Amino acid sequence: MISFQSSKNRFSLYYLEESELYLQDLSAKVKYRDFSNGVEKIERGKIHMCSRTLIFEPEKSELPIQKYFYKQITTRLQISDVISFKIKRIVEINTQGPPSPYIYQDDIDQEITIEPLYDNINGLFQLLEKLVFINQKSHDVENEINKLDLEKQQKQRFNMSFVDSVSEKPLTKELFVRKIMPLISTSGIMYITNKQIYFQPVYKVAAKPVKKILIDRIKYLYKRRYELQDIGLEILTDQKAYYFAFSTQDQMEDVYKALVAKVGTESDIGLEKTTYLWQSGQMSNFEYLMKLNQAGNRSFSDLTQYPVFPQVIQDFDSQTIDLQDPNIYRDLKKPIGALNPKRLNDFKRRYQDMPQPKFLYGTHYSTPGYVIGYLVRQKPQYMLKLQSGKFDKPDRLFKSIKGDFRNVMNNPTSLKELIPEFFLEDDSFLVNRQGLDLGIRQNNKKVGDVSLPKWAKSAKDFLRINREALESEIVSNEIHNWIDLIFGYKQKGPSSVEADNVFHYLTYEGTVQLNSYTDPIERQAIRCQINEFGQCPKQLFKIPHPPRYALKQQQIIFKSVESVPKLQQDAEVNIEGIIWENLNKKDQLQQNIIQKAHKSNITDMQVLDKKNLLVTIGNDGFLKVIDLKENQVLKSFKIDDFCLSVIVPLKQDEIFAIGSWGSQIHIFNINYGSKVQVIQKFNNAVSSLVYLRNKKILITGSWDCSLKRFECTDSLVDQDSEEMIDDWEAQITHICQSDDEQFIAVGDVDGKVAVISTDSWAHVSQYEIPGEKVVKLLFFKNSLLVAGDSQIKLFNSGGQLLEFKVEKHNGLISDVFIDREKYLIACTKKGHLSIFSMLLESKLGYLFTDFQSQPDLIPVQDFQFTSMTLRDRQLILASQNGSVIIVQ
Repeated sequence: MISFQSSKNRFSLYYLEESELYLQDLSAKVKYRDFSNGVEKIERGKIHMCSRTLIFEPEKSELPIQKYFYKQITTRLQISDVISFKIKRIVEINTQGPPSPYIYQDDIDQEITIEPLYDNINGLFQLLEKLVFINQKSHDVENEINKLDLEKQQKQRFNMSFVDSVSEKPLTKELFVRKIMPLISTSGIMYITNKQIYFQPVYKVAAKPVKKILIDRIKYLYKRRYELQDIGLEILTDQKAYYFAFSTQDQMEDVYKALVAKVGTESDIGLEKTTYLWQSGQMSNFEYLMKLNQAGNRSFSDLTQYPVFPQVIQDFDSQTIDLQDPNIYRDLKKPIGALNPKRLNDFKRRYQDMPQPKFLYGTHYSTPGYVIGYLVRQKPQYMLKLQSGKFDKPDRLFKSIKGDFRNVMNNPTSLKELIPEFFLEDDSFLVNRQGLDLGIRQNNKKVGDVSLPKWAKSAKDFLRINREALESEIVSNEIHNWIDLIFGYKQKGPSSVEADNVFHYLTYEGTVQLNSYTDPIERQAIRCQINEFGQCPKQLFKIPHPPRYALKQQQIIFKSVESVPKLQQDAEVNIEGIIWENLNKKDQLQQNIIQKAHKSNITDMQVLDKKNLLVTIGNDGFLKVIDLKENQVLKSFKIDDFCLSVIVPLKQDEIFAIGSWGSQIHIFNINYGSKVQVIQKFNNAVSSLVYLRNKKILITGSWDCSLKRFECTDSLVDQDSEEMIDDWEAQITHICQSDDEQFIAVGDVDGKVAVISTDSWAHVSQYEIPGEKVVKLLFFKNSLLVAGDSQIKLFNSGGQLLEFKVEKHNGLISDVFIDREKYLIACTKKGHLSIFSMLLESKLGYLFTDFQSQPDLIPVQDFQFTSMTLRDRQLILASQNGSVIIVQ
């Protein structure tokens, strides 16, 4: 049982009421009437003064602890040699044997007298009078109590004798913080040196006067959102987790920065690497989900944001279970609430009739009540605290795996997922080892151990099978869909509506800031709602999460729990991927430069599929064919006296359409080295081309603001088929097509973008990057990537999804591409290459030069990039001075 107990006391902070503060303790004699025999007795013990109750802990361990509520005091406090009052309710807590429900003595008229043994009776009397008045008369009990607590805290100072060495140097000033544990917290002073974090509780409720955390043992730091405020910080060492809440976000940020500077670790630095480890089979599903929970603001210390895991198995009726049978698994593409079609239809009918803000589900998949229900046998003190000293009704307790899942599938008020304990080895939450009296059900059966499926021989066997199911090939190939629902792009927004995954608006991060509510009653109501509804994790991914491709290649399948590798925190990452997955090793990259392949700026290029060749065009009007194996120019063709702007294949590896500033399109056969056709249908430079291979249509964009289409036959353009799609308002800079050729996207110099249907040629949607010209467009799944001069945005039908920025000193963006649906790569005209994580919406690093940190550096001509492409593991870049750089 988690409690603040020494060998001499039985008191626990779990005996306090919800949101109640511990204020002080004192030794005293207390006179009261024994309810068992009606005899008055005087007992020595300890008085724990709290904000709502006075708790008396007798020295004799066989006597129950008593709670006196200030609100239940019926007379004025009297003072002489003792303090006395009458009360109409006393709560008794038996501490002999296993935890049990509290005993309420109601409708009594009992006199209590308190004689302090060492403390000043007048000071005690004045404090008690204040507490009784606040609880019985004040409108804002919480605020008044906080004032009292603050007065006491301001008199406290950190005891410097606790510092281990005089050589330790302070990193921050001493701060008042709260140490957070499930359902309870304790106030104290945090003092940080270059060696240790010290936490000194304000009140003597802990066995040790100070807690010490060695800084060099810290592995991870996580910023936390606690009680709807960004004031939490969780510190994970190699042995334990410590969760602290600060008075303000600024204080938390200061401590976070000081510790990061010292230990060099952050929560989100490793998430991209972690995803790769999981994808490639070097990390188990369980470990990866734990990492996502940690990054998603979930903590074992906060029951409102407890780690959440998926319900995986749905077959609890069979005598045996075959983990290779797909039918035993729940559909991970759907949230719990959508697994039962009939129930989902009921939810949808209610949703349609609901005013804004709408929600599909009135309950959540993870709430404190669910967690406490699962853990009642292991942590009974949680339920006793949350339910005012009572266990839940026997028929509502967690008592059967099969029955619980049936309830989850059919009950409109039960949509719960699982907790990590269902996949670990400790079975104490399933077995009533403490001998708790959990009551008798209506069928006269006593509630004891949790009833298991027939296919499980024991609780440990159930946990083993559940874990093996989580690590199975079937789940591994589908778990990314569940991640999309809980941590990813289907968590909120239009995608959540399409996925039937919409919860109450208060459950989403950032919806409410508690400190914005000034009314104390409203503030407490919001807090209570959150405690009841639960909260969604922090949204980690705004695009679809990648699948576990290693399993599709049959590189690794975990056949048993024992075979799941235990990943070490500092383990070397085994990566056989492209360079952005090894940015810490960028000094080991090989670079080959083909000097001055063109006389000046290379404007566009195409890698041929079969011949290991690169085709480039440039400002010099030439087309060059480059051997990527030998790194040399093989052929050179003069196409135009004007700058060539864009090249697209009409017939793969053979015939190309080439746009020029001479207001022409040249159709060129690279095998014969000759022009097949010249199209002169423009009044200004041709800036962009797209060829719809299946529809045999060439789309053209020009600086004359025309958007046209031409039909093609046998890789030749039918000039008589010319048709204006749209007369644009500004010069067109780039056009792209969707993979299925159903849409094109068109961008211009004013930053405006339109998506057009290739069936109706009507505008479908419009986007904009204000103040910048559109450099490049890319369709990405159901979204559109728009790159401007310095910013890159991802849009879908619901609006903007992602945003990335290249720093001003690093130059203007010249080209972008997406690699394996995970990485966004952007090069600049100045010579900088930014690598972004699409999943995390963050910059992972860079290649070549970082001008942001070295603004006075002069760019190297060979590395002033104009375009780029990726071929196998080679990154090919073209430069303004006509050189080609190959990086691998």
